[in-house]
Amino acid sequence: MSRTEEAASAVQRALLACMGPGAAEQIALAQARLAWQEAIAAAGLEGGGMTSRLITVRAGTAQVEASEPILAQELGLRAEALLAVANQRMAGRPGATIVLTRVAVSVARSGGGRSL
Repeated sequence: MSRTEEAASAVQRALLACMGPGAAEQIALAQARLAWQEAIAAAGLEGGGMTSRLITVRAGTAQVEASEPILAQELGLRAEALLAVANQRMAGRPGATIVLTRVAVSVARSGGGRSL
């Protein structure tokens, strides 16, 4: 085990001890979110004001919110490849116990629900 892995493992143990029963799930979700962002960056799908974020994971389905409809469509088209990259990035990371199997993409509402 490398020094980085040892440090990550120590941080995970400390978080689990401090945060209590829901800590493992929160750590796993944080790892999935990080891996998703890395997969998006590697695919060149961020920038120009377009963003996506992994909201939650239920039964392996990543609930993703895209800032624009065109990005949502692109995420759907590249879903299989993005999932493979995200899962690969999570492999071996401390606390990364989630395996992503599907992506459900929604488009974020703009304007914060304001009306004229």
